[in-house]
Formats: sequence, C-alpha cells, structure tokens
Amino acid sequence: MKKIIADPNIPLLENFDSIGSVIQAPGREWTNDLIRDADILLTRSVTTVNANLLQGSQVKFVGTATSGFDHVDRQYLDQHGIHFSFCPGSNANSVAEYVLSAILVVTEPERSLQGMTAGIIGCGHVGGRVAELLQAVGINTILNDPPLKDQTGDDQYRTLQEALSADIVTLHTPLTSEGKHPTCNLITDQQLQQMKPNVIFMNAARGGIVDEKALLKRIKKYPQMKTVIDCWKNEPAIDHDLLRNVTLGTPHIAGYSYDGKVKATKMLYTSLCDFLEIESDWHEAENHEEQLMLSGVKDERQALCESVFSCYDIRIDDHNMKGLLTMNLPDSEIAFDQLRKEYRLRREFGSVMVKFIEYETLLDKIGFRLVKNPE
Repeated sequence: MKKIIADPNIPLLENFDSIGSVIQAPGREWTNDLIRDADILLTRSVTTVNANLLQGSQVKFVGTATSGFDHVDRQYLDQHGIHFSFCPGSNANSVAEYVLSAILVVTEPERSLQGMTAGIIGCGHVGGRVAELLQAVGINTILNDPPLKDQTGDDQYRTLQEALSADIVTLHTPLTSEGKHPTCNLITDQQLQQMKPNVIFMNAARGGIVDEKALLKRIKKYPQMKTVIDCWKNEPAIDHDLLRNVTLGTPHIAGYSYDGKVKATKMLYTSLCDFLEIESDWHEAENHEEQLMLSGVKDERQALCESVFSCYDIRIDDHNMKGLLTMNLPDSEIAFDQLRKEYRLRREFGSVMVKFIEYETLLDKIGFRLVKNPE
C-alpha cells in the first residue's frame, strides 16, 4: 500500500484511498521528516518542493493541484527519477471569472465595457481564457506572450509596450527567472510609467512578477489608478502598506473555484493512475447546478453584473482580506492562510442555470447555462 501525503485544500482526496494511505497535512508544515517514507506527494503552491524537502526520501511521484509550478524544483525531480504532474488550465475559468468580476467592480456603473482595451500579459491556458471572456463582453484585447510568439510566429502577439498602453493590464504569466524571457520583476517602475494614469492593473499570476515597492509608489502618485492584487510577494507575510492602498486585494484565490479545484484533483488522479499503470476509478458526488432568476434588469451591464456577482463577487474577498490590516504581522500571516483554507464554496458560470428572457446571447457567450422564456 502506497503512502500518500496530501494538502487538505485538495478536494475529493478520498479518490486516492484505493491507491494508498492518505495522510493530510497543511502545505506550509511539510518537512523532510514528514514525507521521508512517503511514496506520493499531492501538493499546492504553498509547499516548496526541492532538495530540502525530498533529500533521502523514497518519493516517486509529485503532483501539484495547480496550473503553475514555480514552487517545484523540476530539475531536482528529473535528476532523481521522480515523476512530476501538474494541472495546466484547471483554474483558467476561475481566474477569468475573477478578472471579469474585478473589472465590473472597479469601472463606473454607467461605463460600457464595449471598446475598452485589455493588455493580457501571458496567454497560456489562463490568459487565453481571460482573453476569450473579455472579448465576449466587448473588450478589445492586446495579447503579449514572447514565448508563444517565438513558438508560433503569430502576429497576434504584440509587444509588452503595446500591452501596457491598454485601459486594463492583467498578468497571467508563470514566474520564471531563467531562459530567454524571464518574468521575475517583469513589471518594475519602467513598465509602470508606460501605463495610463487611470489604468486598471491586475495581478492574478505570481507576486514576484511585480516590483511591489514601485507599484505602491505608482498608486500613491496616481490615486485614479485601479489596482487589483491577488498574488503577493512573500506570502503569507504580505506588505500591509500595499494592501491598504490597492483597490481590491484578495488572498491568492483567483483560481479557487470549486469546479477548478475538482478538475485539478481529477487531473492528478488520472496522471497517478497512468504512472502506476492501474485502472482509474474516479468518483464524485453528482454536481448540482445552481439556479438564478433575473428580473427587472434595465440594461446589459446590470444583467452582466447580477449574473457574474451571483457566482463570484470579488468584494467579499476584498473585505475579508482588508481585515488583515487590523492585525499584527504574525497574526495576519495565520489569517491569510486561514482565508484560503476556509474559502467558501464558489461555483463557475457553467454551473449556474440562468432563467432570463433578455441578454441571453451575452450570458451564453460568457459561459452561463440558460433557460429561455421561463414560465
């Protein structure tokens, strides 16, 4: 029987019971002693998986239930014959819905999204889905992804300077420090100066992509700037001064929809079954859809806001996050992780059946399931 160490923030871990004995341990508490005699590790982004954790262990499989993997030393895993699996695209819908919710909150109620521009920096699974969703609501996108540009030669990928000139600038790159196009400190004072004074700037990628001191200086200089930050340097010991000054701040939960988490768990489970050459026996409870009835909606924006906020209202997470400002740093670190650990059930648009007789084309385009002309 295999021994499996798993982060309890991964849902449906009971699926792994048929493969081995599952021991759940908070991701920030993993040590070499804890995992030394484990065969399989199932982790999330809060656990650094490297030589310090793995040295002398018998681990043969590491899976992270995330689309990014900068917390994993893949070179060490390769050198020691440890199989690695991650979950690209599992949180793409969740992050895209987070971005749309934020845009609806920080733009003026009377402002139409039609004709606005969004510079999307990083256009993989997540950035690509963000582009699709924003285009569906009428926002013009400027795509920037140098590695994809090199790979495809596609002229749709524009320069970073062009992306920074948009009304909205949103980050969706991995965090890398090596290679031809490193993203560590990609956004510094120089790049911030290229943005509009009233830009909507969003980071739902990784904290290390942005020079936070330069960002804070920019926010204070241009109070009309709207800033939405989900990923922070030095989590959970985040910069309270930055949190105090951002328009919306959240505890690294952009990709935390229940549907996205389940998708990631299933991807890990399938990968592990393939690695062990055993038959998959995945199971989950029936996925009950949510229902929303819209009535008395006066225009397209109201229909959009009520539908989006019924699934995800970013203001709830911002309110909870700003509560950290009343705490000293050690207590706020604990609270930051607690906000993630006890995160509420959040469903994606595709799990909601909307009963409405107008604007159904728009709601359908952004992923809601529709009942037309309800009785």
